[in-house]
Amino acid sequence: MQSPGAMLGKRPPASAVLRRLRPALVSACTLPSKWQGDGAALDWKTIVQISRPGWWIVHVWLYLAPTGQKYDLLSTWRFWLGLIYALFPLNLLVYGLNDWTDVELDANNSRKGNFMYGAKCTREQMRDVPRIIVLVNVLGVLVLAAVSGQWLSLSAWLVICFAVNCAYNVEPLRLSSKGPWELPCVVFGFSGVTALASIVNEIPWASMGYWLHMSCLVLRTQLWTEYLDYDPDLSCGRRTTSTLVGKFWSKVLVVTFVTAEAAVTWVYFDDTLMRIFSLSGVVAFVGLEVVRGTNDREKKKAMKAQNALGLSLVFWIWYKGIFAS
Repeated sequence: MQSPGAMLGKRPPASAVLRRLRPALVSACTLPSKWQGDGAALDWKTIVQISRPGWWIVHVWLYLAPTGQKYDLLSTWRFWLGLIYALFPLNLLVYGLNDWTDVELDANNSRKGNFMYGAKCTREQMRDVPRIIVLVNVLGVLVLAAVSGQWLSLSAWLVICFAVNCAYNVEPLRLSSKGPWELPCVVFGFSGVTALASIVNEIPWASMGYWLHMSCLVLRTQLWTEYLDYDPDLSCGRRTTSTLVGKFWSKVLVVTFVTAEAAVTWVYFDDTLMRIFSLSGVVAFVGLEVVRGTNDREKKKAMKAQNALGLSLVFWIWYKGIFAS
């Protein structure tokens, strides 16, 4: 008498299943092989541009915040692997989904096509970007979990990270085009970088003053960037907070948050360099955008100068342990 399994038909052996799945698995795990191609297919130069190296300083700032003066971390794999993950795979997730949904808009944006503001891609080039984002981020978090042992915390962190970025960039929510709701989403998203540092390195969370400072910093940077993109966003009907309130009130909001950042610095951090930097941000924006007015080229220079000053200051803050608990 035949067994129930025999009557239903023999199951294919595991090796046969793997052979059938192999082409799909290979395709899913394939990465570009060239630094710079002919422009028809995705290459590594374009992928790196999508991750915005000109803005990596933001994630350096956020990641290092709770680790200040913890010199023992500098000799650990978890610290450096966490920083590398925050710089490239995580930035690719943050900006890659944005570019994937904004291909047509970015095609008419003169600021695109560089390492500061991202690549200018065709729809065909962007087709594989979501797959590559998932691949490098899942692999990156697996490596971090393996070296830190924080499997559960990092799994939960990655799920939340993808959820926040999808809510910001992808329908049906796509909060990036539903101002002002993109602002709290951006603050929550960037705070995840600091949370990542605490999880991976198993250290206390940053101080309350840091979270207030970080919120002001992220909000004024987001609004300043939206102000830079005001004309292309308006022309395609994209509703950001900036296009919602207009150019004048966009400037007012940036000045408000730059001033709030300076106030938080003076109240919570007794450090002369930080206070000077925060005041210089107020003076620079008011002088360049409110009083004088700048063209697009001058705006780019101002952003680059701010990044350079921020890079110099972040190491001072780490050395002094200003943000750490």
